[in-house]
Amino acid sequence: MATVEFRNITKIFDDGTCALADFDLQIADGELMVLVGPSGCGKTTLLRLLAGLEQPTSGELRIDDRVVNHLPPQQRDVAMVFQNYALYPHMTVRRNLAFPLRMRKLGKEEIRERIARVAALLDLAGLLERKPRELSGGQRQRVAMGRALVREPKVFLMDEPLSNLDARLRQQIRGDIAALQRRLGITTLYVTHDQIEAMTLGHRVAVLARGRLQQVAAPQRLYERPANLFVARFMGNPGMNVFRTVLRPERDHGLAVRWERRWLPLGDEWPPALSAYIDRPLYAGLRPEAIRPPDDPQVCARVEVEVTGVEALGHETLLYFKHEAMVTDTGETPGKHAGNGTHRSMAARLPGAVDARPGARIQLGLLLKQLHFFDSEGRALPVRPKGSESLLRPL
Repeated sequence: MATVEFRNITKIFDDGTCALADFDLQIADGELMVLVGPSGCGKTTLLRLLAGLEQPTSGELRIDDRVVNHLPPQQRDVAMVFQNYALYPHMTVRRNLAFPLRMRKLGKEEIRERIARVAALLDLAGLLERKPRELSGGQRQRVAMGRALVREPKVFLMDEPLSNLDARLRQQIRGDIAALQRRLGITTLYVTHDQIEAMTLGHRVAVLARGRLQQVAAPQRLYERPANLFVARFMGNPGMNVFRTVLRPERDHGLAVRWERRWLPLGDEWPPALSAYIDRPLYAGLRPEAIRPPDDPQVCARVEVEVTGVEALGHETLLYFKHEAMVTDTGETPGKHAGNGTHRSMAARLPGAVDARPGARIQLGLLLKQLHFFDSEGRALPVRPKGSESLLRPL
């Protein structure tokens, strides 16, 4: 097994594109670290740098505290699973698995034993004499994983390995990968743009935007305590509802938050430190799960809204409604908040079926204890209410 460290990594391509800037990240021995972010944020570049397929412009790459910047790929003891499987179509599964071992000039008996172990581990024993064209997408993915595992690497790199599979198969293989990583304990970097994969697979999740690390934490911590607006909006499906607001004092020494043209009392759970932000321009965020039916006993404020859309999913309904201060686009950097879209809708995740149509006006309840506040630069305020541990169900 191995530790991995990125120290002040910057990568600038020949055309001037800065893919990574002063990137720092440490991955513990045996950890499954998920790298998540939008397309072009630098996730795959990080894997290619660690694999030796690209060279950093500056900074250090370390495996087991050994600088590997100038080592060729074959000397780094890492194995990579690509998005497109990269199997040799003219070779059987057995020969695909054996290929990296033959290249390392291992003996026939050791090759046979390693293939047998990996085939048993990934349920490939009955497929060894087939060629890739005779396999399903899930079987090809398992062969691609097997070809990496058969090398017994120190570090396992996975670049969006499930993106070519249908939803049901993704869920199955995702569970297989998690169980396999727990069993083998191989230090793993897993790249995805799918928040469900990030939340369910990672011991920790690193969120990237435009080549910079926004936050790294356990999945639930990211969801409950996002460091900035980008993380808040990116993690979750739908993401956090964000709206412009301001705080004002109430007559009873409490605080109220502006919701469109109304003022909603926050209650006494919020600490006095929040008073320092009175009359400052702020962003407030509320997860769709924190918007409930008006008769929910946890609700502390009720608002009337105009429905703009309804998505009935059977066990729950995603309901969208207008909000005049809604931020519709926070960009890909925490301090960029456009909010100029014409369809300013918030999302609520409601249980079961909801009898509402676009254009209807209905009442909803808000869990104001679940509000998040961000300053004008998009940074999360270091102030949380008492007893605000999340009751929300992510994703």
